[in-house]
Amino acid sequence: MKNENIDWRDLFPILGSGDQQTQSVLESARVVTMSADQSVFRAGSPCENYVLLLEGSVRVQVIGENGREAVLYRVLPGQSCVLTTCCILSGDDYPAEGFTESPVRALVVTKRAFDGALESAPVFRRFVFGNLGGRIADVIARMEEVTFRPIERRLAAFLLSRTDDAGAIQATHQEIAVELGTAREVISRHLKRLESSGLVELGRSTVQVRRFGDLRRLADTSL
Repeated sequence: MKNENIDWRDLFPILGSGDQQTQSVLESARVVTMSADQSVFRAGSPCENYVLLLEGSVRVQVIGENGREAVLYRVLPGQSCVLTTCCILSGDDYPAEGFTESPVRALVVTKRAFDGALESAPVFRRFVFGNLGGRIADVIARMEEVTFRPIERRLAAFLLSRTDDAGAIQATHQEIAVELGTAREVISRHLKRLESSGLVELGRSTVQVRRFGDLRRLADTSL
């Protein structure tokens, strides 16, 4: 882990400065660690804890009937998982799956403690529902992008967001397809078009951006 001394109060200042009941719940919560590429939850599994991420990244994705994977969102330090919140409130099982993308450290509140805090800790209750509302808005925006934004524009924006200092993206066509919620064949076809236009150069599990300006214009103006 990068910094095991990170305190939950630094990442969740609203909770850290809250009422005594809220602070008591968080101080009694346990800290868990997980290595990269580990399952956090799977579709159909029960939700038993409320989790606040302190370090690392968790990718939440869904698998369709055709086996295609699509990333819904990521949980980053200072955030909680919207699906976990929904499931612990409703008592429903998880409808998607989550995996660690890097070593993770998180604060875990048991369902019993969570339910009690909703009743007795006003700051905790406001945080849970306020955070849930904001995260749901993010998920809706993501779904609107996948549904209505042209794939050319989303692909161009994705490539620009993932380039390293040398202008390269280390990702397979399948990995890009999962990120953008489409099929690998679709990504391969559009990458070939970009390569034919001279905007990128394709390699083995890499994409090298050659014309940043044109790619930015494509991301901004493609209809």
